[in-house]
Amino acid sequence: MNKPELLAPAGSFEHLKMAAAYGADAVYAGIPRWSLRVRGNGFTREDFAKGIDHLHERGKKFFAVLNVIPHMRRTQSFIPALDEVAALKPDAFIMADPGLIMLARERHPDIPVHLSVQANTVNSGTVKFWQKIGITRCILARELTLQEIAMIRDDCPDMELEVFVHGALCIAVSGRCLISGLLARRDANVGACTNSCRWGYNVRSLYAEIEESSKRQGEWMPIEEDEHGSYLLNSKDLCALPLIKRLMDIGVDSLKIEGRSRSPFYSGAVSRAYRLAIDSIAAGGEIPNESFEIVNSIPSRGYTTGLLEVHRPDETQEYTTNSPTHGNWIIVGAIEEQKDERLYIKVKNRFAKDDKLILFTPKGQILLNGNTMLDKHGKPCDLAPGDGYYVSLALKDPVDISTAVLLRANH
Repeated sequence: MNKPELLAPAGSFEHLKMAAAYGADAVYAGIPRWSLRVRGNGFTREDFAKGIDHLHERGKKFFAVLNVIPHMRRTQSFIPALDEVAALKPDAFIMADPGLIMLARERHPDIPVHLSVQANTVNSGTVKFWQKIGITRCILARELTLQEIAMIRDDCPDMELEVFVHGALCIAVSGRCLISGLLARRDANVGACTNSCRWGYNVRSLYAEIEESSKRQGEWMPIEEDEHGSYLLNSKDLCALPLIKRLMDIGVDSLKIEGRSRSPFYSGAVSRAYRLAIDSIAAGGEIPNESFEIVNSIPSRGYTTGLLEVHRPDETQEYTTNSPTHGNWIIVGAIEEQKDERLYIKVKNRFAKDDKLILFTPKGQILLNGNTMLDKHGKPCDLAPGDGYYVSLALKDPVDISTAVLLRANH
């Protein structure tokens, strides 16, 4: 059985460090101007250099995202940016625009190019076309079923294939959306998406026709609204965890997590969930319960396996709200120091000594005793009121505090 690469997102160096610590084999990141994440992107050139070194020291890879589809007025400034990123020696570029790909291949033929999902690769002929151009990996469109992925694999045995397995889903084909540009004057195809598909919309008439065919002539669907509107375009999040074995059997080379705009904890936690699953399946076992516990404990819009399987619309869409569920865990503290068998914690959210407190680490979860809580003066306390407070909790065993997170169970 093929053991695929696990590829995780990073919106900052902290994201990158967490993803690597929690099991990712490779990390992808972009600089704001030339990747499709302008907002929530904390990377600078210095961070890129530091991140590449951090991963290479650990035998892991760094893929630089340059997947915008720019108009003419922006293309001239691309070459200096490309050369600057190339000088840092990433393991590959992730790109979508044919013209920019041509420039990258001409100027830096030693750096592989992976074809972005934005290019909408949905058949083996397209894969073979890009392979002749010099592309070494195709990130397949999210619109493909498992059966179609298997057919492409069979027809293109010597091309690396990458598939998204977790994260937000775009309502547009392969993310090439025009809604944000139309409604907010912010072009999603150059990284300025405002997530207009998550907005609430008000409907003028009571009924809207959804489809008329030989089997459903004249059928109408009522549109329900609350005070915020109706969320007609709001997809659930992708979670292909139950399908990992089938993707591995097909021979997919890389399993990709979406979420460069999410928190560093998200990058680490989801990486751990899929790392455990991949390793267990490769060893002949089943997906461990911990993997499902992790993905069900972090905020999401509800989960679907997307178009990898056939679904009814209500199984892939969330019409009633655009707010993610809080999940079963809430981040309540960052570990600043460990000494004298105590963890010294900068409080992020309120927690009490009677709460179930979990230290989330790359080696597993550690249950902490809230009754050992002391305030910053070393006196016993019952409550950590919220952001800005400092407390400590007892823990004898040493941990890597740089990637540990304090959680409170939300149930």
